[in-house]
Amino acid sequence: MLIHLRVRRFFCDAPVCDRRIFAEQVPGLTVPHARRSRGLSDILAGIGMALGGRAGARLAARLAATVSRMTLLRQVRTEHEPEISVPRVLGVDDFALRKGHVYGPLRVDAQTRRPVELLPERSAHALKEWLIRNPGVEVVCRDRAGCYADGITQGAPQAVQVADRFHLWQNLAAALERCRLPPSELPPHHDRTGMELTDR
Repeated sequence: MLIHLRVRRFFCDAPVCDRRIFAEQVPGLTVPHARRSRGLSDILAGIGMALGGRAGARLAARLAATVSRMTLLRQVRTEHEPEISVPRVLGVDDFALRKGHVYGPLRVDAQTRRPVELLPERSAHALKEWLIRNPGVEVVCRDRAGCYADGITQGAPQAVQVADRFHLWQNLAAALERCRLPPSELPPHHDRTGMELTDR
């Protein structure tokens, strides 16, 4: 589809003005120096976010919006990151930076299910400092790691700590396994980081 627009151009006579010509923009449709509409740019950015370069370029071609994989990646890089507010219900769990070796705590807004921040250090001090810098958390949904419990207690003592659904099911499965097997046949129970867990 080709859209013909008639817009005004303004000229500046001031000698100190670096930009002599100003073209009128159509809100929501045009932006300065753009080669495609704002709507198409948003669609291409969404395709690039979901599929990446090559696969996104193949899908865009099927949608009659042929672009290269590098154009899609540039479109993704130009997108502004959304403003993320401090969540009322915060989820804290491990994220594998290098599976089996390096874990970092991932903070997630438990109501919108959107990631908030990933810290490189898995410690009570790091979590405490983050909670002090970002007040307003009322409920923290966490796993059974003792360092997270200590960090939450120190950084946000007013917050209610609850166990997440995954670890509740894990606790139930471990309890059923203990009831089914004699104590001599029970294997030591470990979490994903290799640390032996104790009953709390």
